Amino acid sequence: MADKARGLSERIDARRRRAMVRELQAWLLKERDEDVGELAAGFLLDFVLDLAGPDLYNAALTDAAKAFREHADIVDAEIASLTQDTFKPREAGE
Repeated sequence: MADKARGLSERIDARRRRAMVRELQAWLLKERDEDVGELAAGFLLDFVLDLAGPDLYNAALTDAAKAFREHADIVDAEIASLTQDTFKPREAGE
């Protein structure tokens, strides 16, 4: 299953990934007074994504399953509200 969550960095749009790398560089400079290049920040981003990716992937699956169940419950309730009484033959002598 971890393979499914691997490669998150490659699945992120290139423009967004570059923006994330720049944000990481800015954060490292401001918070840690470390001036790192784009390549190093990119490697750090990849490492964090690989490290946290499976947990984020699983959390997303859990959220999707919960949303699906909630919507399925709504559909079930709607269908139940549309259900009509079925034919019941009369008892002999009625």
